[in-house]
Order: sequence, then structure tokens, then C-alpha cells
Amino acid sequence: MSDLNKTYEMVFKRMIKETDEIYSFVFEKPEELQWKPGQHAIFRNMECKVEGDKNYRIFSLASIMEEDFVMFSTRITDQSTDCKRKLLELKPGDRMTVEDPQGRFKIDDFEKPTCLMAGGIGITPIRALLKHMDFNCINPSNLKVLYSDDRGEFAYEDVLKWINRKYDGLDLKLISDRHEFMDAIEGFAKEMRNNADYLISGTPGMNKAITDKLTSLGVDKSNIKTDNFIGYK
Repeated sequence: MSDLNKTYEMVFKRMIKETDEIYSFVFEKPEELQWKPGQHAIFRNMECKVEGDKNYRIFSLASIMEEDFVMFSTRITDQSTDCKRKLLELKPGDRMTVEDPQGRFKIDDFEKPTCLMAGGIGITPIRALLKHMDFNCINPSNLKVLYSDDRGEFAYEDVLKWINRKYDGLDLKLISDRHEFMDAIEGFAKEMRNNADYLISGTPGMNKAITDKLTSLGVDKSNIKTDNFIGYK
């Protein structure tokens, strides 16, 4: 394995049930592992030996390095693959591996108006971005966070609201109606146009629909970043 793609072993600490279907998995941070807020990585469950199913998944890191633990979150239902459901059987002391994180889903300039849009489990990298902002006591000039979930259940809700109360340049909206979600996106885009950045985190279908909406309003694609969540099963 090259230095550009190292693998690290992690020790499982605990599981957090965020909503009825979203679970967070917390591990001790390997000493040499480094990552940036918004990045994702390949995680492998070494105990998963299910025939016909890959023993790895790609998850965004929900934690930041300063928290001194590794955390990812995922949605798990009865329709999820056996390997994914086996995550629920992890016990403290069990081990998984993680490869060097990758990705460039980030806020480039906190002084520039920015809209973060998340659907369901897509909030994972956005938690890291906001935790990084809070750790560094950055008060953004105009940061809109639109988090949509049709079920009306929101992962990290307490943490997100706590950060939101601390910064007058941050505006967090938890939205359970998809029409209200799209209306809020349209309102921001009509006001800011190409004077803002747009970060979208959700399923490929959601990301495409929002990207198409933004471009139809005159937003250039160079101002749009997406983080696709493809491993729902």
C-alpha cells in the first residue's frame, strides 16, 4: 500500500442512535490519521464476511480532528445490505479499518455568502464543516444551512442548533417539506446569484435536481459543489 493510500486500524468505542434510521459509529482516532472537514473515506468492517457483498463502504467523516475521535454516520434499515446491518453488531473493542480520506467538499471563504444544502444523511459532512467553523470561532458573513428530511427527524439536531445560536452570520433551517426546501434554495439563489457558493450534499438524484434548479436561475456551475451519497443500502 502506497503512502498516498494508507490504511489505519481503528478501535470501536460506541454507537449513537441519531434518528430512527440514522446511526453514528465512534472510534478511537489512529495517531497518524489526518483529514479535513467535509472529506470522505473507505471504511472496512473486518468481521463482515457476507458472500456477494463488499466488506467496505464509503462514508463522510462527521467528526473533525480536534474532537480526537473518528465518527461516521449512516442510514440503516431492514432493506440495507447484510454488511451494513452488521455495523449494528459492533461492540466496544471491535476493529475496523479506514483509508486516507479524500475529497474537496469545503467552504472556501467564510466571508463569501454560502448556502449548504443537505438531504437526510447528507448532513454528515456539513456537521464537520460547522464543527470546524465553531472550533475556530469563525463567524461567517452569510452562511445559510438548509437541512431537509421528509421524516422530520434530524441527525445532530442539538449540536447544529447549539452552533447556530452562537453565530449571527449563520442561519440554520431544519425543513421537513421538500417544497419548502426548494423554495428556500430558490430564494437564496435569486438574491445572491453568482455572488455566492452553493454546496449540495445528498443522493445523486437530489444533487442533480438542485444543480439543475440553480443553473436555471443563472448560477454558474463553477459556484456549485456536490457530495454524492450513493451507499444508502
